[in-house]
Amino acid sequence: MSEKSNYNAEMAVFKKKLKQLANYKGRHTELITLYVPFGTDRGTVMNQLSEEINQSSNIKSPTTRKNVQGALRKIIVFLKKINFKLPANGIVVFSGNVSEIEGRSNIRLFTVQPLKELKTKLYWCDSEFHLTPLKDMAVPNEFYALMTIDKNEATIAQLSGKNYEILGHFTSTVPGKTRAGGQSSQRFERLREEAMQDFFKRAGSKFNGYFLPNIDKIKGLIVGGPGMTKQYFMDKKVIHHELAKRILGVLDTSYTDEGGIRELVQKSEDLLKDTEMMREKVTLDNFLGEVAKDGVATYGSNEVEKAMDEGRVKTLIISEDIPWIVIKKLCGHCDKEEIEIFKNPDDYEESKVSCSECKSKVEVMEEVDYLDYMLEKANDTGAGVRVISTETSQGQQFLEGFGGVGAILRYKI
Repeated sequence: MSEKSNYNAEMAVFKKKLKQLANYKGRHTELITLYVPFGTDRGTVMNQLSEEINQSSNIKSPTTRKNVQGALRKIIVFLKKINFKLPANGIVVFSGNVSEIEGRSNIRLFTVQPLKELKTKLYWCDSEFHLTPLKDMAVPNEFYALMTIDKNEATIAQLSGKNYEILGHFTSTVPGKTRAGGQSSQRFERLREEAMQDFFKRAGSKFNGYFLPNIDKIKGLIVGGPGMTKQYFMDKKVIHHELAKRILGVLDTSYTDEGGIRELVQKSEDLLKDTEMMREKVTLDNFLGEVAKDGVATYGSNEVEKAMDEGRVKTLIISEDIPWIVIKKLCGHCDKEEIEIFKNPDDYEESKVSCSECKSKVEVMEEVDYLDYMLEKANDTGAGVRVISTETSQGQQFLEGFGGVGAILRYKI
């Protein structure tokens, strides 16, 4: 499994975490966000957090004061536990009272490892978590190349996610159908044909110039336009052969300006969706084939986690809709560190979590999404990852019939 494949999985998990964090709303300014770039001085951060605890003693509301101080202490305990060993891209820590019930505290801590190098150093206390710098990182590195063309004009754009950007728009010098006086019909048509050929070459050259330098980032290429002109353009093969290999479709559009690009994007939704679905379909077909013949596949969280721990997983296949949460806890009495998985998030209440060894109360060090937990395991063992959506019946079947967790194995035992 390629590094690119795991990056796509990491992006899917990253976006899911940001969506979850955006849903948390504090009743007051009780939600704390801490951005810590790699290389940040430990003493500076710890001193700032201690100072914030002192400053928070001035908060008039006893409940808000207690919640803010509790969140700050939880962050301090977490940073001490990891001994301030920061990931290469830095870390963002979120903590605060996320209870939806007035007067009740539910102080939780979440972390996000940025997909790109964190440049922002920030402490923020508000009624919501500060996510803007992380959302900027969620802009995809890959895009689709778009072009609309007829004999009069061409527009070139790129599509990232659901947003398009116009890169170029230019018009032709192809004369209209009315010929100048004295010109024969044949000569006029020849001039029109030559002008059209020149325009198509220029359009192809512009297209190649925009996209060839970034060919590794192009997920696909779509061309649109009215009538047969767009196909005539394609038949001239002026698009570079390496780009031409990535053509997904040639579609009808009424216009060739920015309105044509918008139309092309709308008409391409099913095409682009099918492309993503096809990747998932190939993965699931391979998985189901191995299961059917009792081959190198397994499923179910316990079986997959065991195979992961043994280093036998080649490709982890996991549904993006698994709602489970994983807590990392530390017993204050016997100093035992444990992982506990809650398959029903509503069952999780920190005050009721205890040590499996001595039954004492524990300190919850960190809370992560199950996808994030399994992705970390996969990266540690060199396994590839495919995150499966539930937008298809096959993806829904994988979640309901196989628990949303499966794996292609390197070997069976």
